[in-house]
Amino acid sequence: MNANILWFLALVKLMLHFLTNSQYGYDGDELYYMAAGDRLAWGYTEFPPLVAVVAHLSRSLTGDSLFSIRFFPAIAGALLVVLTGLMARELGGGRFAQYLAALSVVIAPYFLVIHTILTVNTFEALIWTLCAYLILLSLKYHRPKLWLLIGVVIGIGLLNKFSMAFFAFSVVVGLWLTQRQVFFKKWIWLGGMIAIALVMPTLIWQVQHGLPFLEQQQAATLYSKKPFPDAIIALLVQSTLMMHPLAAPIWLAGLFFYLKSKDGKPYRLFGWFFVITYGLFLLLQGKSYYVGPLYPMLFAGGAIVIERWVSGRRHFQTAISSVLLVSAVAVMIPMTLPVLPMETLLRLSSFYSQDYFLPQRANTVVATQEAPWQFRAMLGWEETVAQVSKVYQQLPTSQQAQTAILSWNYADAGAIDFYGSRYGLPKGISGAHTFYFWGHQNYSGEQVISLGGDRGYLKQLFNRVEQVDTVTHANVVGIKSNIPIYLCQGIKVPFSQSWTHFKAYFGHPYARKR
Repeated sequence: MNANILWFLALVKLMLHFLTNSQYGYDGDELYYMAAGDRLAWGYTEFPPLVAVVAHLSRSLTGDSLFSIRFFPAIAGALLVVLTGLMARELGGGRFAQYLAALSVVIAPYFLVIHTILTVNTFEALIWTLCAYLILLSLKYHRPKLWLLIGVVIGIGLLNKFSMAFFAFSVVVGLWLTQRQVFFKKWIWLGGMIAIALVMPTLIWQVQHGLPFLEQQQAATLYSKKPFPDAIIALLVQSTLMMHPLAAPIWLAGLFFYLKSKDGKPYRLFGWFFVITYGLFLLLQGKSYYVGPLYPMLFAGGAIVIERWVSGRRHFQTAISSVLLVSAVAVMIPMTLPVLPMETLLRLSSFYSQDYFLPQRANTVVATQEAPWQFRAMLGWEETVAQVSKVYQQLPTSQQAQTAILSWNYADAGAIDFYGSRYGLPKGISGAHTFYFWGHQNYSGEQVISLGGDRGYLKQLFNRVEQVDTVTHANVVGIKSNIPIYLCQGIKVPFSQSWTHFKAYFGHPYARKR
């Protein structure tokens, strides 16, 4: 009976994504990962190879459709729902606790967003929660050999995202504080060796390429750096919002369950795991979504506390479920899933803005307003490529083969890579992120169409720089841009000698904002 509840909620989660994930267009990150999937390797600038393998597998099996690219993210979301409920059951939760824990995952805005698109964050929460679940089973049933499987999952997690190292570190510290005896057996050490062996080829790739992950992270930190108090407040507030504000009592109760309750004492590890990991991200001024994978295990513990508080009071259980469901259907789902027509979405998002009732705002909302960031990142990529193509096709045929198409933003580069052949364009080049390592493709740089870029900087690199067009997305509802297209001629130093000058990470004035 309890398992049926979990699988039903998992099916709801799955259908939410299957029925909506073909809307709008590819996310900019998806275009980047598809380009990586066309160039499989053991590593990429800021991410390990798993997401590229998934992108390659999706396209090989079922093609390039949005549904195909987003099939595995939807599956990951459904499995996360089941795992969270199972964790609540193993912690001692009854039917309502399992239902509430799983429901909390279904309605969380963060999980609605990341399970709509293919990204490294898509699988992160699933992998973290699976590890936590296996650790729970190992401790509860005294099965130390499970550490071998845990090592495999941690290794896979490291092949998905390097943040898995924070998970491993926090688990080790938490175990030392609460379950020190596990270190006196060989299984945890063998599990650690398995994890290291799995990720070793990616670490070697990073070393061979000059540790670009650390370089990119440093650039990202400088780009998004805030005053320390502001960064802490932003992480605390935004992480609460992205898990659904009304679900805050559930995960706070989960923290109490692990750290203070008698029933949670055998599993203090998970409380310390949350505190240590959250503290590290606070100290490092991490982004709010960095802590997203921590919450399913808190939902599992917190649901047990709530269940016991409302035990025997069915009306309270009904009220809690109803409030969460109504708020999700009325607000969270429309604003996090691509379920509405863009015009309707813009009007709805304007309704929540403070100046909605100003006449000029209400009359021009569809024409002037931009979509929320998670949807804006799905708009306008093909239109950008089409506009670049017009510039390229206007060149004399004799010049086209020697003309490189240069992008300064990784998503723009991914769009050229994916859509370019439809518009008669060759593969583009870019110094953005991993595109930098894929090189200049033997172009000399004598003539270049630059999508974006700083004109002053381009003049330092070329003898002649002329702005020939501007990408404004004037005819795309939900996004407005101002990306110049330059025709650059007469490179002063050939690409073969100056390619390092084209490396770009963050902070470019014409990089599209997410």
